Amino acid sequence: MFAVNLALGNTVWRLLFKDEEKAKFVFNELKPQPLATKTVRAEDDFGQICEVTVESVHGLMFEDLDRSKLANVELYLHQKRTEHMAMKSAQSDPGLRASSMMNGPQVLSPMGGMPRN
Repeated sequence: MFAVNLALGNTVWRLLFKDEEKAKFVFNELKPQPLATKTVRAEDDFGQICEVTVESVHGLMFEDLDRSKLANVELYLHQKRTEHMAMKSAQSDPGLRASSMMNGPQVLSPMGGMPRN
């Protein structure tokens, strides 16, 4: 699946396409043309129809959503690796270890796990 994202002022509009060629065609139609003032009508594969004056488009982005999905997975994994590295660094930091020792052991349950009568 593919997306064409349009920046119109402070609004972003996304058109979605099943076919890459159709998405690229709409993307190219929305690009500003030198010395041309025109309005473009575009319809995506999911019933959205827009009519835009090309001069009002501040930016365009063509996106392959399958590849974007993989990029998001990689970013998530990177974040988890970073968190793991930070936790290991904190565990080996003498200043942090000393401050956690001053607080004493953590209490896991009331009465130290002793049965109540």
